[in-house]
Amino acid sequence: MDRISSGINGFDNLIGGGIPKGHIMLVAGTPGTGKSIFCAQIAYHNAMKGKKCLYLNLEQNAGRLERQMLQLGLDPKKVKNLKIVGVDSTNANLVEYVLEEIQNQVGYEIIVIDSLDSISTIPLREEDLKKLGVVGVSKFVIPTMMDDKTIGRLKLKQIFDALAKSSATALLPSEKIEGAIGITRDTISEFLCDGIILMNYLGVGGLDFRSMKILKMRESNHEKKPILFEIGKTGIELH
Repeated sequence: MDRISSGINGFDNLIGGGIPKGHIMLVAGTPGTGKSIFCAQIAYHNAMKGKKCLYLNLEQNAGRLERQMLQLGLDPKKVKNLKIVGVDSTNANLVEYVLEEIQNQVGYEIIVIDSLDSISTIPLREEDLKKLGVVGVSKFVIPTMMDDKTIGRLKLKQIFDALAKSSATALLPSEKIEGAIGITRDTISEFLCDGIILMNYLGVGGLDFRSMKILKMRESNHEKKPILFEIGKTGIELH
């Protein structure tokens, strides 16, 4: 099987030599665990190697991700193959926009959608329904209007289907709610993806402790134990 190098020293060895090409990998964790940095680092590394990479930023303010990357010595402006797009997650046409980018004729090899929560948790407002029109509304009606959670899951299914058809390797950050059932807010993404990286954070006495655990990686003999890591001057550094 062809695999994609992560560019994170030591990580590829933990998943059988790299991320399986074309797989959809969920990167879940509570806030501050390093999900975005992990994905940005992988996208940047692959763009430097000539692969066409897309980072759809649905949550952070414009330029914030780029500033975080610069602090780690990763300058997006110096990489031609990395496209970072900030998208307003409150836009009624968010799903359509994301689908258009995924299906772009450019042929992206790495796609990051940060984060899935922006797609699954933003409810449709009355004004959004008017903008969508009859055709748009019909996508979410079977045969009557469903609740926000069901609509959110339908949106995610559209995204996952489009990613699978694109053949791109996808990285999908998603927030885990502390103490809640399930790995993600939507509780369905973990069943649709090919791999799951669960990231954890614990701050004690002014010290930061971070770890990741590979819960699933199809077609790979992966590490089962938690792996300690830190966010250093160059990004994710495994212990």
